[in-house]
Order: sequence, then structure tokens, then C-alpha cells
Amino acid sequence: MPSIHRSSPLTLLLGGSPCTRVRALILCSFLFPIIVNAQIVNIEDKRKKLDTLGWYGQLDLGGNINKNTSLVTTLKGSLRLDRLGQRGNVLFLADYQLVQVSGDNAVNAGFGHFRYGYELKDPWRWESFAQVQYNEKLRLNLRFLTGTGIRRRLYKREGRRAYLGLLYMYEYDELAGVNITYRDHRLSSYLTLSASPLANLTLASTTYYQPRLPNFKDTRLSSVLAVQLTITNRIRFTTQYSLTHDARVSRDLPDVPNTTYSWVNGLRWIF
Repeated sequence: MPSIHRSSPLTLLLGGSPCTRVRALILCSFLFPIIVNAQIVNIEDKRKKLDTLGWYGQLDLGGNINKNTSLVTTLKGSLRLDRLGQRGNVLFLADYQLVQVSGDNAVNAGFGHFRYGYELKDPWRWESFAQVQYNEKLRLNLRFLTGTGIRRRLYKREGRRAYLGLLYMYEYDELAGVNITYRDHRLSSYLTLSASPLANLTLASTTYYQPRLPNFKDTRLSSVLAVQLTITNRIRFTTQYSLTHDARVSRDLPDVPNTTYSWVNGLRWIF
């Protein structure tokens, strides 16, 4: 097996004098929910309820600079485009995150996702997708996904919905810093639930189960809980908690955790 670089993703932050380490640990306690972003990109919580044919767009932008003993710069941006047709639907997503501490990257991650859905006989839909992704601190240099399969609506009534998806997925992964490449065939199944207990409040949860074929013991699990509060017609407050478990990468790269999570809060502008 090739040699593996095992230094922690936060080595640059924790190095130096004891005082520097203490300040860095305090800083990391605030950055940790962002640093351990999940490796699975949850598309279910990004679906949108559209009732008019045509194109729709949504843009999220954020950034801040904090200077005390260190200079911390944060940038975040995401874009989504939807097209609702008579039977065919298009979804495009792009996302980028960067957090720098005194010029060193604490977070550097991004992805692009394209999905096409075709309405079959109700309640069935056929979907196909492609995705490109990277995450520097999870040692994921490149991930390419493509797949296709069936999505079925299980329940829809009075603001409550449930969907089940069953798709085949091909996955190509390049791990940074080592000569390791994965080429996997996976089953990508999910269950998603959503409800609107109040007129301006939406709750949604999704659980993914992605075993590697034919070895069902080598499994990736992910769960996401999202809350959206409508403030005005164009402004929403959002909060999302994500948890992912994937033991295989950590077996080859011990410095990458097998369980990661993120908790993200923000404002969304609808246009």
C-alpha cells in the first residue's frame, strides 16, 4: 500500500506556542460544524415545490472577515436553477465554501450537480443525474457520480409528503496526497419526509443508504434534518443539520474521520 500522509487537517492551526494552540482550539470550536462537512450532498432537501411551468433561480451569498490574533476570512456561495416542464424537470446546483485562517485553508469545498426527472404514470418518476465534487480537508480531490433510477411518492396530503428513491450509481473517487482511487458501483436509496405544521414553517428530513455492490456490508449512511422559516415573500431563514458515516475512507486515510457532521444556518433570497 502506498505511504499515507497522516497529519491532521488542523495541523497549521494547532502548531506553534501553547497560547497559539489555545486560541486556535477556541477558533476551531466555532469552525468545527463547517470543517466536517458531510461527503454526501443531500439533493432531497434542495428540491423545490413548483406549480408554474418555466425557469426559477435562487442565489445564496455570504462572507465575513474577522481580525484579532489571526485573520479569518469566510466565503460561501450557492446557485440553483430549476426548470419545470410538462413532464420533464431540470435541476442544477452549484456550491462553494472557503474558510481561511491567516491565509491557510481550514475549509475548501465545492460541488456541481445536474439532475433530470421525467414524470411517468403518477406517482412514479424516472431520474438521472451527474455530480462533480471536491473537499480538501476530507482529502477528497475529486468525486464524480452518475446514476439513474426510480423515485416514488408514498404520501401527499395537507402539506405532508413522503418519497422513496431507488437508484443505481457509479462513483469515481480520487483521494488527495496518496495514490488511491475508488471505482464503485452503489445502490443509492433514500427516504424523505416533509411537513408544514405552520404556514411559514417547513420541516424536512432525508436518510440515505448507499451500500457498495455487491458488498452490502461496505455501506455509507447519511441523514439530514432541514428547517425553513419564511420571513417575507423573498427571504427565508434556514437551518440544516447533516450527519454522515463512511468507514472505508478512514481505513485508508486514518486522519479522515469516518463520521462527519455539519450544522449550517443562513438567510436565503428567492428571485
